[in-house]
Amino acid sequence: MARTENVDKFFESVNEAYDALLDAAKSANDRGYRLSRRLIDEIERSQREALDVTRQLAGSPRDVTGFYSTAVRSVTDAQGRALELTRQLLDEVTDGQREGRETIRRVIDANRGAGQAAIEATREAVNRAGSAVQNIRSSANGARAGSAARKPRSTSDTSA
Repeated sequence: MARTENVDKFFESVNEAYDALLDAAKSANDRGYRLSRRLIDEIERSQREALDVTRQLAGSPRDVTGFYSTAVRSVTDAQGRALELTRQLLDEVTDGQREGRETIRRVIDANRGAGQAAIEATREAVNRAGSAVQNIRSSANGARAGSAARKPRSTSDTSA
């Protein structure tokens, strides 16, 4: 019974390690998607703003003051978005590092459990093998002792 428990513990521990790595991969994929989506959104927004500024210039080329204020507002907004994107990137990197440490801890714990289960299973197998060898040796010694006791005495010993 204990043998199957140790084998089950071993494979459960291996499965836990794989689950930890799979969770980390999924989480990294989600972070990458969030950053990519945000970057694409910012590129689209910047493109629309650049078109609006260009359209304003083309619509009234002599309105230098209006064009300048629109261009400054557009650049200022773009800088703010770039800073926000950088902040999100740093947050995602920090989360990734934290999750990486947690994943490593989970894998180490799972490997430790698998190692302990393997040691116990090996110890149990060696003990059973030792017991089987002892039983075989005892049976063999008992058979030898029984055959020696049943040997008939020679006739020369009985004629005195």
